[in-house]
Formats: sequence, C-alpha cells, structure tokens
Amino acid sequence: MAKRKKRNNIVQHRDWFYCRLRWYNEYGRQVECKVNLYTKKESHAIERAKRVQKDIEYIKNGTIQRFQFDDWFEFRNDEGTSTLVKKSLQDTIDEYLEYRSFMVKPKTFKRDKSALNQLRRFVGSNKAVKELSYRDIEGKNGLIQHLRNKGCSGVGINTSLRHIKVYFNWLFEKEKIISEPIKFKLIPKGVQLYHYFNESEINQIYHYIDENGIDSFFKRCFHFYNQTGMRPTEPFIGELVGDWYLITAEERKNKIPMQMQLNEELKGILLEMQSFRDSKLHCKDANERVCDIFSRTLSKVVRALGFTGKKLTLYSFRHSYAIRRITITNGNVFDVMKEMGHTNTQTTMGYLRFPEQRRLDDFPSLKDYILKHQDIGKNTTRATNLRATVYSNIPKLTGSIRL
Repeated sequence: MAKRKKRNNIVQHRDWFYCRLRWYNEYGRQVECKVNLYTKKESHAIERAKRVQKDIEYIKNGTIQRFQFDDWFEFRNDEGTSTLVKKSLQDTIDEYLEYRSFMVKPKTFKRDKSALNQLRRFVGSNKAVKELSYRDIEGKNGLIQHLRNKGCSGVGINTSLRHIKVYFNWLFEKEKIISEPIKFKLIPKGVQLYHYFNESEINQIYHYIDENGIDSFFKRCFHFYNQTGMRPTEPFIGELVGDWYLITAEERKNKIPMQMQLNEELKGILLEMQSFRDSKLHCKDANERVCDIFSRTLSKVVRALGFTGKKLTLYSFRHSYAIRRITITNGNVFDVMKEMGHTNTQTTMGYLRFPEQRRLDDFPSLKDYILKHQDIGKNTTRATNLRATVYSNIPKLTGSIRL
C-alpha cells in the first residue's frame, strides 16, 4: 500500500507532494481538490503550496478548473527539479503583446510595443516580474526620470505610462502573475501649447519641395491636410459621395461622424492620396504605412529648413487649420469644436491661448479677409452632430498650389 504523509494541507503519495484543499459548497457538502505540486522535495512543496493557497478562492468558485492547473501554476512545468519558476519581464511582455495583437488596432499595438520596450530596456529583460514595483516607474531613479533625462516630453512620457499601466493591470487581473497591483501616477499636466505651421513656414515647405526635386505629390498632400484640417489617417477611412467626404463614427478616433464638402481641387488630391494608399495594400496596416511615409518626408523638409523651437509634425497642419478657423470665427469655440470634431471645448479652447494679434501675425492673409467678412462665422454650414465645412469659406494661403 502506498505510503502517505500529511503536513497540514500537504500530502505525499508515491514520493510526490500534493496540496489538498477542502471546503464546503453552497449545499453544505464538503469538496476536496488535490493539486499536484510536481516535486518530491518537501521544501519545494511547502513553497508551492503557499502559491496554491493564494488562488484558493479562484479554485473554489470555478474560475480555475482542474484542466487549467498546468497553465495557471507556473511550477507545473519544471518537473519537480527546481523551486518556483519566476517569469521574466521579457516572457510576460511577449505573452502580453501576443494577446494584445488580437485585441487592439495596429496603431495602439505599435504604441504598446514601444512603451514596453522602454520599460524592458530600463529595468532589464531578465528581471522577474514579481520583483517589479512602483519605484521602478516613479522612484528617484525610475523610468519617468530616465525618460526625462533623455529629453522626452511630458505628453510622450504619459502616453508610454498609460500603456504600461494596462500591461500591469493585465499581469494582476488577467494572468494573476503578480499578487498586488502596481500603481503609479502620471506626470501632472502643464499648459500645453499646440505646435502649428504659420503661413510663412507653409509657403517655405511648398517652395523647398519645388526647388529640391521632391515629388510634387507630397506638396499636394500637405496642401490637402492644411486646407481640410483632417487627422493624418482620415483621408483613407471615409467615402467621397459627390462633393462630400463622409466618415462614419465607428471609423473616427473620437466616435463623432464627419462630413466635409470639398472643391474640385481637393477632391482630386484626395483621390490621388487614396490611390497611393491602395498601392500599399500589400503592407500591414496600409493607412499607417502611408502616413509614416508622409511624416518622414515632412520631417526631412522641416529639418532642412531649420525650423526650431517647436515640434512640427504632420498633425501640425491640423493645428494650423484650427488656428485660422478660431481666428476668422472671432473665437467661436462651439462652432470650431463641432467643425474640428472635438469631444469637449477644452481642446478647442487651447487655440485661444495664442493672442489674436499673434495669430494674425502668423497668418497675414487673414487680416484682409476678416475685414471683408466680419460675419464669417455665420457663413459655414454645419449639421447638429456632423462636421460640415464649406471649403469656399476658408481663405487660401498666398502659396496655394495648382494642380
């Protein structure tokens, strides 16, 4: 007959140790469950039994089924030859990214990967996940300070921290790899000023492209963004119906549908941009791929022109558009908020942080236009919940291009 040894909740059968769990169900009947600890060493068994006890409630309520023990308890795969297996940061990041790749959009996944690479490079790939703490993030020599020392902006750091928070929550709530949540605070928000191209800079970009052998297609694309205020991917997620470009709520970042009336010039550029995107459909996430190409080309031009003192990106054309609209509507925040597709007035109010005189100095062509159209804010057609901009109501810059 097999020899059995009993030590509290640990029993031994044929040299192998088990953790025996007993409880009473809702009908008052005693239930017993034995978890094979996969070791013949008592010292290992004691440590592993403690690990099982931490999740006893999940076993009782059925969250963890018997057939899931191998996946749930990490020690079940070490054949009883070692102490508890400690999952490394790299192991869990790989598992998490595999999980996220099916759950989020490619752009979000890309940011997940970037943020976790920052964390991995800072604390080390082989660090045990259970040894992570908030000090690794917000301590005196933590990740936040490390990123600040590298010159990362507060907005950029907070973006990374949000993605790291989701990863930590996954470790605690989904996988139960850590026993306590890792909590930390984001960097307090200061007053953020939008970085936009002024009229002179836009015309310099157009001129540089003309004079330096860069494909004029990029000039037309930048002109389209500047004259419509669209987000970088928006030219590729909607449908052109007659003179109107429509984007459904499901496709937009803020879940607010958009409709914008385009003239013949802008319709032609839009179709050209979409044709260029279609040529990249063999790439993973063609929309993002095309925007990356536009962004790299713009960055090359901006560097060559020596624009300094602000971070100028493809999104800066949208800010330029909003600056012009907030100026010619005489600061009509609610109308511009609807037109831009903002979800609250705070975002739109950010453009009013720039004094009117500065806005007029940055866009000299607006001065005469405003004098001639004192009631310009009343001449823009809009639907209640849809963005609808009549292109003819937006003054062209002196450097407007021709097809």
